[in-house]
Amino acid sequence: MRTRFIFIVILLLGIISAAYSQTDKALLRDLARENQKSIEALALYPEDARLAILEAAKYPEVLIKMQSIREKTSAAFRTLIEDYPRNTQAIFYDLTRYPGLVADLAARQGNRDALRQTLDVLPGDKQSEALGVVERQAGTMSKINDLNRTAQGAYDNLIAGYPAPAQQAFRTLLGLPEVVDILNEDLRFTILVGDVYREDPAWAIRKMDSLNLAVARTHAAEQEEWKKNIENDPQAQQELQAAANEYATEYGYTDEIYDIVNDDLYAAPGSAPTRVVYQYQYAYPYWFGYPWWSPQPWWRPYPYWWYWGFYPYQSTIVIIHMPSYHFMHWYFYHPYHHHHYNRLSTHFVNHYYGHRNSGTNISAGVGEWRNHNRTIISDDWLSDKGRVPERLKEYARFEQGRQAFNDKNPTRALTSEQYLEKNARQYPELVRSRTAATTEIQRERANENQRRSDWAPPKEPVKPEADPARVPRADQKNQPERPPRVLPTDKPKTQPTQPAPRPERPAQQPAKKPIIDDARDYHRDKWQEPKRPIIQPQQQPARMPQTQPAPRKTTPQQTPKTQKSRSGG
Repeated sequence: MRTRFIFIVILLLGIISAAYSQTDKALLRDLARENQKSIEALALYPEDARLAILEAAKYPEVLIKMQSIREKTSAAFRTLIEDYPRNTQAIFYDLTRYPGLVADLAARQGNRDALRQTLDVLPGDKQSEALGVVERQAGTMSKINDLNRTAQGAYDNLIAGYPAPAQQAFRTLLGLPEVVDILNEDLRFTILVGDVYREDPAWAIRKMDSLNLAVARTHAAEQEEWKKNIENDPQAQQELQAAANEYATEYGYTDEIYDIVNDDLYAAPGSAPTRVVYQYQYAYPYWFGYPWWSPQPWWRPYPYWWYWGFYPYQSTIVIIHMPSYHFMHWYFYHPYHHHHYNRLSTHFVNHYYGHRNSGTNISAGVGEWRNHNRTIISDDWLSDKGRVPERLKEYARFEQGRQAFNDKNPTRALTSEQYLEKNARQYPELVRSRTAATTEIQRERANENQRRSDWAPPKEPVKPEADPARVPRADQKNQPERPPRVLPTDKPKTQPTQPAPRPERPAQQPAKKPIIDDARDYHRDKWQEPKRPIIQPQQQPARMPQTQPAPRKTTPQQTPKTQKSRSGG
């Protein structure tokens, strides 16, 4: 069963009691579609986190005030460290991840042995460098500690007046900063969930538990299918490894983050790992946020292989989950991948078409690419598995040709539609696809208009009415004759008096900045997935920098998920 239907049936249909009108039901259904991935992501957390989410949703004003505090403290933290080299800033960020570590370091300044012992929680290769920074920058460490205490004090005062269950819920969520961001992203839905939980907490808990099981099973089955398809295709494995190496080279991922030899996930059968080095269960603190230079939301540092979902083992690879959303965005941003790694691209597209509504990283990444090219990529173009490989190669040639033309002719840059129009003979599959896509878009718009009409009451037949301008007024003959209009060019017959001062032009109200919905990453590190845009005539897109194809703006602060609760990809 598709996740969308699971979500609507389990979570929403039960919420709506007989007291609600049909309009209320339509409103809730629309909110469900908008928040599907967020709610499913929240449902995948452990039971204690889910209960904290439901309790916190009853008090949305606290979430708003938390975000306000965070905006100030994260900006102050960055100001404190921004003049240091990047590697020193990274150490400051990393030290804040471990609960109580900054306070302990500030209290033990001047005692080298005590500082070294305190830093034992860090990976071994990080301790020496961190010790040097802590000793040399004692003043900054003290100010970071003061800032953290100030934020925590403000937070404690904020929740002090709320019931004990609410206070405990918000303290739990403070360790899950990504959750606080999701709840703040669309307060309409948060308020709705809180209201339902307030009215019938037992029912809401049962539904959330049911949704947890349904989504977990669906994702597990989808992940198993992906794993089986790749592990049974040696060529696709090689291409996935090559693409991962290219991704790592572009973004600079190294083995420093994680000790491959000692990780229990890498250990050979029968061997006992000595230690797990990098404790990525600790998130960057909500008050300071993750490193500002990250090209994607990055609440928890993961090992480099986490981003493409496998690790090498001997002469093969071991699939542990689906590739990350950021990897998928990067992969489809570079069209030549569909030629160089055609087998892998085919797997991506076929998986997407079999799980279009699942919201997992592959379906989200391919879906965003498809929506960006909606005017030339049709459903038929994607669904014909036998012809997808050649169609992807044609698309790669098409986009590379268009980019080459635009690079040489920046003042005459062409959109995809314009370039296809001028070079139709070279790309016959895309020409046919564009015709089909046009029909599909028209049908989608008609369906959207129909959904909108469901909200409106039936129209009354329009009765003809006379034009008021042509109806003579009953008392028109009795009206006094109007004085002739004096035009600005007419010369006055008498000496004019001193002209009245010119009225001041009313001050214009500044236009409000439009609210941009941050895209939701749905599972692990895909919280920034954008919503599907409304289809409009294609404009020439701005060229993205090749070194940093960020999926969306990286506003503070969204996240990958915790490891254990995000194993579904």
